[in-house]
Amino acid sequence: MFRWLPYPFLRFTPFFILGIALAQYVTTELAIASLVSLFLTYCVATFLLPKVIFSRYHPVVALVAATILVLLGILRTQQTDESRQDDHLLHFTDTADYYVATVIDYPEPKKNSYKNTLDIDFVFSTEGQKNPLTAEVIVYQPKTDSSQLLQFGDRILVKGLPREIESPKNPAEFDYRQFLAYQGIYHQQYLRAENSIRIASNTQPNWKGIASKWRNQCREIILQYVPNREAQGIALAITLGLKRHLEQEVQTAYAAAGAMHILAVSGLHVGIIYLIVSFLFKPLSQLPKFGVATHALVCILFLWIYAALTGFSPSVQRAAVMFTFVIVGTAIHRQSSIYNTLACSAFFLLWINPYLVYSVGFQLSYLAVFGIVYLQPRIAAWVNPYNKLLNYFWQLTAVSIAAQLATFPLSLYYFHQFPTYFWLSNIVVIPAALVMLPLGLMTLVAGLAFPTLAKVVGLLLGTFIEFINASVSFIQQLPGSTVERISISSLQTWLLYFVIIFLLALFHYRQLRYLTMIVVSLLFVVTIQVINFYQQSQEVSMTVYHVKDDTHLDFTNGFNNLHLGEWNSSAEYHVLANHIQKGVKTKFLSGSVSRDEIQRRSLEGIELIEFQGKLVAVIHEKLPRKRLRESIHVDYLIVAKNSVRNLSVIGSYFRYDQLIIDGTNSYYVARQLAEEAEQKHIPYHSVPVQGALTINWKP
Repeated sequence: MFRWLPYPFLRFTPFFILGIALAQYVTTELAIASLVSLFLTYCVATFLLPKVIFSRYHPVVALVAATILVLLGILRTQQTDESRQDDHLLHFTDTADYYVATVIDYPEPKKNSYKNTLDIDFVFSTEGQKNPLTAEVIVYQPKTDSSQLLQFGDRILVKGLPREIESPKNPAEFDYRQFLAYQGIYHQQYLRAENSIRIASNTQPNWKGIASKWRNQCREIILQYVPNREAQGIALAITLGLKRHLEQEVQTAYAAAGAMHILAVSGLHVGIIYLIVSFLFKPLSQLPKFGVATHALVCILFLWIYAALTGFSPSVQRAAVMFTFVIVGTAIHRQSSIYNTLACSAFFLLWINPYLVYSVGFQLSYLAVFGIVYLQPRIAAWVNPYNKLLNYFWQLTAVSIAAQLATFPLSLYYFHQFPTYFWLSNIVVIPAALVMLPLGLMTLVAGLAFPTLAKVVGLLLGTFIEFINASVSFIQQLPGSTVERISISSLQTWLLYFVIIFLLALFHYRQLRYLTMIVVSLLFVVTIQVINFYQQSQEVSMTVYHVKDDTHLDFTNGFNNLHLGEWNSSAEYHVLANHIQKGVKTKFLSGSVSRDEIQRRSLEGIELIEFQGKLVAVIHEKLPRKRLRESIHVDYLIVAKNSVRNLSVIGSYFRYDQLIIDGTNSYYVARQLAEEAEQKHIPYHSVPVQGALTINWKP
């Protein structure tokens, strides 16, 4: 029988996480009143009821304790949510001309700009009143202003106010607004040099600034001494957790081979750091007084310095906290369950920042470690190779299978693909990490004082990384290396985890009821998928997407989808997720090519598209002066690229049932056309304001 007593945090942490999830639905007042009432009731029952009677209500006591943990999760989440504070910029309703802010990060290069983060100190209203406010703002500086980039610690005066980050305007698109909200950021601003003035430099130095400065210095050392560009990206990712230098082809290859986790600094990397530091400072533990404690403190110090250099990602925080607990437990000769240590580290991190629970890295990191701890010994017991080398590779394979089994439902949900050769790639990349990370650290140390040695080590590191890249690329190109475009719902993800849990229970307890639960859960998964497939097979629709650089349209008939628009990285970001969620097979239309399902013809700056008996007109350019003899009736008229400023000019060309203002129009033009359409009682949809439009009809 399973005993819960040695695992207190395995009981505490799930209820605390439930409280975090419920925080947005429960008011602070109700949570406080409930918590106080439960606590007082428990105290009164403890003192007034006889112990014999009170002990009979053990399930009730457990329920009260669980409820208290849930309420604590709710209150702690609300306490750390800065947007709930009255002085947050979200609640500022006056007009303002300027604000003063402090730069709290170093510039991060993007494709056409540099990204940075500001912390607002106060805002000057239009009347000149100084309003102390708080908010973090993402700002983008054009690369043409690179000579005047904001640096960490700068205090600046900014003209205007930042705008709130918008919600996604396309179906199934990644919710960048929610992603930043979990980090406490709700505003952004495009900042040109003429709209800001540097008031002071290097203000308010703190640990984060010092860590960021060290990180930038380490980055420059890697870029200087590791020769190959692809190798530089891998070295920076493995050593410092910096992924922005990774080539897209490299990321695709590692993701397809199931080796992307090696490029994200995690428990493996922190474990290697611990082994190195523990070995180098082992003599300290032999000191007669406080030797063990000194050795433990040094190990903990270096672990957290490394965590700071890598940017405190959730997986690094988890690993650093867990190793800290292990080191302390070893130093004081206390052995604790690894499950309880993991749960305790999760509780500790979530108490500091409850919104970590929504981080994909946090979720995958803990699931992978729990999977490895519980499943790896059991999987490894399936085979017992007598050869030491074969046994080593089998142990690595068991680790890969355990981690993959624990994370694959969540990976399918977030990344929509499954690498079939993950077990093979991990045999390559896990031992490779044991070489690359120490070589990367040696390059950093040597780069500070021994440039010649740094060149040699950097060259060796670059050559080794090229060999690993070639190996990963080979695995990626194997037939059937990746199953792509998998789409499952959040409910199906939970059901798949129920299947895994019931499967483990079946092997552990060997009771038939768990097999029944597995079958029922799988039936639910399949039923949901069949319903989705049937609904998609009946769909006949047109979707107008919100993409600023070009008009993007989908014409869908069941699982056949025709896409009109230039396919680039921007289109992929905004559109691809919807294609994956629907499970459609997409064909791309180019030029004026027609297909059996669709007919297209072009006039001067006007495109006519006939699909399933509906006629759609798209105006890309200013209407020609030569007018038509008779206006054409279309079902939907799409106005794009600021081609029309006044709806009255359209009348001699088109009669239409609905006007669609496409996302390529400026916000000003879109608003102007929408106002005119309202005045003339014309049915319309403004994509820049209302988001993408999907129109369903039957053939």
